[in-house]
Amino acid sequence: MNDLPPTPVSIPPDDAKRLRSELRRVLPPEAFERQPLRGIVALGLVPVMAALIWLIGSQPLPDWACLLLALVLGQMVTAMGLAAHEALHHSVFHSRTLESVLGWAGFAPFLVTPGNWRAWHVQAHHSAANVHVRDPDILPRRTDWHTQGFAKLFHLISPGSGTWLSFISFSVFFTAQGQAFLWYHSRLPAFRHVHMHHVRERVLTVLLAVGWGALGWVLGPRAAFYALVLPLLIGNVTLMIYIATNHWMQPAAEETDNPFVNTASVETHPVMNWLHFNFSYHQEHHIFPAQSPKYAPLLRKHLREMNPRASIVYPHLRALRMLYRRPALYSEDGQALLDREGTQVISTTELRQQLEAPAS
Repeated sequence: MNDLPPTPVSIPPDDAKRLRSELRRVLPPEAFERQPLRGIVALGLVPVMAALIWLIGSQPLPDWACLLLALVLGQMVTAMGLAAHEALHHSVFHSRTLESVLGWAGFAPFLVTPGNWRAWHVQAHHSAANVHVRDPDILPRRTDWHTQGFAKLFHLISPGSGTWLSFISFSVFFTAQGQAFLWYHSRLPAFRHVHMHHVRERVLTVLLAVGWGALGWVLGPRAAFYALVLPLLIGNVTLMIYIATNHWMQPAAEETDNPFVNTASVETHPVMNWLHFNFSYHQEHHIFPAQSPKYAPLLRKHLREMNPRASIVYPHLRALRMLYRRPALYSEDGQALLDREGTQVISTTELRQQLEAPAS
């Protein structure tokens, strides 16, 4: 165990390289070891989920029981997806084959293949989180809204745009983002550095959709709704209430990916942390993507000792409310959010102040 104290010098958040270096210095070596037990636990959920799907499809259960099972399945789908997220960041298994097995188990319900996820999330998003043009998940700028059809669509379904679609879009948003990268973003010049076998991943995605459709046909409409469709919607919503609050109220940048500025964590219920493999520690994940979230609380502790302002953690429910209240387009410099007309403007600094203010 590394017992070295954190540096007494306050390192500014914009010095990401030095902060990372100091954090790595003070963290114990085991904080960077893979955690295969987490993957084994996650894979153990697969037969349980299969049993629940069989139960819904084979037994004459009342609607209330089917709804309850669908809610359970939805959270299990979420947990599996988050476990797959860890595995494909190399923090679970040493074997790439086992990583892919967990990747398929976790992301197949969302129609995302491990190959697509590695390209979309690991390569594209993590190399340029909240960087204009280079991050496929970033909110558009107001200038983009005026010139790009995709930016108009993204804004239309984004919280804060004020459209009715923005209030229901989370139910499909994660799956839609995966398809957007596979069929649209991956062929743009900004993502030429991303390694993905386009034809293979598209064929596998189509086969995946056909496979789920066939299972739904076998189950029948009622059972398919409770066993497949509703858990997918719940999984999408659950993932998005984390993802949207992690980045979409933080400053955007032109070039530099700095997790001490552009990524936030959320303070959520301990049960949620347990169910969702500590995914609420999202800033910590972006600091060391290959580190298991098991050690994210320790990482946060050391970061706050070095510089409390470099640690960004919002109350989860407050962040969700703010997400729908603030406008949903970035200014040209990425330091403010504004509406289509440019009349409603709030700086990201002011957003952070409001989100971190003591509860009244």
